Amino acid sequence: MSSNLPRLVLVSAVGALIAGGAAAATLQGPVPLPVPPSINGTAAKPVPYDQLMSVKALDHYSEPAWVTKLVEQGKLPAVKDRLPDEPIVMNMAVTPDGVGTYGGVFRHVSGARPQGWNWMAGQHQGYFGLDMTHQECLLNTAGMWELTADKQDPLPNLATSWEWSDDGHQLTMHLLKNAKWSDGQPFSADDIMFFWNDNVLDPKVASKMTSGSLGEGTTLEKLDDNTIRFTFKAAFPVAQLYNLAYPNFCPGPAHILKPLHPKYNKDATYESYTNALKPEKLPWVTMGPWAAVKYEPDQFIVARRNPYYFKVDSAGNQLPYMDEVQWRLSTKQDRDIQTVAGNADYTNFSDPSSYGEAIKAANAPNAKFNLNWGPRAFDWRIDLNLSEVCGIESPADKALRDLFRNVTFRRAFSQAIDRVAMGQSLVRGPFTAPFPGGIHPESGLIDPQSSVYYPYDLATAKALLAQLGFKDTDGDGIVNWTEGALAGKNLEFGLTYTTIRTTDVTLADSAISFLRDAGLRLVARPSSDYAAVVRDTCKWDAILERGTREFQAPITSLSAIAPLSYASPDWHRGTPDHPQELLPFEKEIVGLARKIQNEPDAGQRYKEFSQLQHVFTENVYSIGLITASSAIAINNRLKNVVPGTPGLAFQFGELNLMRERIWIPKDRLGDVPELAPDTVPVEENGG
Repeated sequence: MSSNLPRLVLVSAVGALIAGGAAAATLQGPVPLPVPPSINGTAAKPVPYDQLMSVKALDHYSEPAWVTKLVEQGKLPAVKDRLPDEPIVMNMAVTPDGVGTYGGVFRHVSGARPQGWNWMAGQHQGYFGLDMTHQECLLNTAGMWELTADKQDPLPNLATSWEWSDDGHQLTMHLLKNAKWSDGQPFSADDIMFFWNDNVLDPKVASKMTSGSLGEGTTLEKLDDNTIRFTFKAAFPVAQLYNLAYPNFCPGPAHILKPLHPKYNKDATYESYTNALKPEKLPWVTMGPWAAVKYEPDQFIVARRNPYYFKVDSAGNQLPYMDEVQWRLSTKQDRDIQTVAGNADYTNFSDPSSYGEAIKAANAPNAKFNLNWGPRAFDWRIDLNLSEVCGIESPADKALRDLFRNVTFRRAFSQAIDRVAMGQSLVRGPFTAPFPGGIHPESGLIDPQSSVYYPYDLATAKALLAQLGFKDTDGDGIVNWTEGALAGKNLEFGLTYTTIRTTDVTLADSAISFLRDAGLRLVARPSSDYAAVVRDTCKWDAILERGTREFQAPITSLSAIAPLSYASPDWHRGTPDHPQELLPFEKEIVGLARKIQNEPDAGQRYKEFSQLQHVFTENVYSIGLITASSAIAINNRLKNVVPGTPGLAFQFGELNLMRERIWIPKDRLGDVPELAPDTVPVEENGG
């Protein structure tokens, strides 16, 4: 690997002088990344790709008894006629509690309010699990966190299988055959083409996807009712498979929306098309496991089981198991409060500053919930501004940027920070771990030991600063510039961080303290807004930031960790007229990222991701601080919650749970009353 600094052995002697004395120093070199202890007592065993779910017809299908009565009354077709020819079969043998029983309610709290049901035009349904309930997409990435490392690829969903052409420029996808929307109308390639042609490609529709989302020049064609084909400019753009999952490539019902679109309705406008489907227009039509049937503004939303849902369990029971999902419309903070109190069934703790109280509540004798700890999926880091082409307004700015671009300084900065102490200051126990930067060691995407980890060593940090010529010439404990326009001045610069999250404030305070011990003065620059607002100005020195994108799906967000455009990564930006001046190792990172984006073999991508991580951390491209686990707080009456389900992985916790396979024991079904018992979301539409 190329590097600006030769790779060091564990301890190598150098003749540098430690600031303030003449004793020879030794440099603490890289050590193996500490392996943090497991948080959960028992972790789920990874599942091979072909064992998590499959697509096939079964000999027999079942449904809840009350749904069978609707069939007998002529209100619904038989279950075998409501399912696709080959449904998606979820293997319950890999779940902790196996095949479940029907009935019961899943209670959520939402801190958002629904805009409407036209998600193809960019409207959201309220988040907090609501969007995810109604939007089904071509592929599924939620279950990928359960897979073994040898094949971590998107899973089937509306598209059940796919293959690349020999040259890698075409991707043919086969859709569910004879699947139906929740109102009983057929789902087909026509729904996909309406989504693509009249939403994604229509510049007047505010679609979440844009014409370039799958690569400039990408085209899509219908081959028949159950087959579509993408054509790409690049060969094997496998990263685009991830963009076919939530929240991107999620078609809506063309049979409802097409007549409302201005292209097909001379009386319609784009505004009327976007807003035609108000939240109160119910029941809504979906391919998802439940469909909304009741809505009271600022009070609640109720969704009932979709009798046409396209998934079954391995015993042939049509999913979902639970009949009803409820959302109390309140606040994000109330979600935590209600879950702890037992009045809601799910929340996601992701701020380590709050873990102590959550653990205490979960361990109370009469606790109604338990904490399911996932991998350490959230990270905090400090970015140093490496740009030479934007935000420089003075000689001091220029001197700092040049210094930040020196790997010796970045390493000195990094080794001045005690990451273990940082994490323990937030929450005692195994919930945090040192973070070397880049891709999370617990993501499953890299060899955990591919990271180059420089441990905390104050003497090394001081020695490296001395190598760079910094000395404390005035005896105030802060090293001084000894050359150039800043000669004699203290080495100081600003650290921007948000005050929105308590954890960020605590970590910023810790970093300032640790770095002062090494002779660096960081000036606190708290912001009442998110740090990204300051970052976009390019007029900043250092920013403390919480990261999530790199853990969700690095292959789709490689620009978050690699300079793949003039605007990325966040800590090294250029301008359209003046792209970044890339450092040698950055060019190596770019080359690896380009390989990853077009590598169809998951095993080879694993190696390339590991190599990229090595180069990234060897050069201390960004200063990782800590990673922290999030905890899914879940009501203890719910079964099939897989140990270690992450609050954030390839998707958010509500999808990672795969709620359609969650079930409630019969003796607990009466704990929560249903608000719309014995109804399905097609009755008002005449079935």
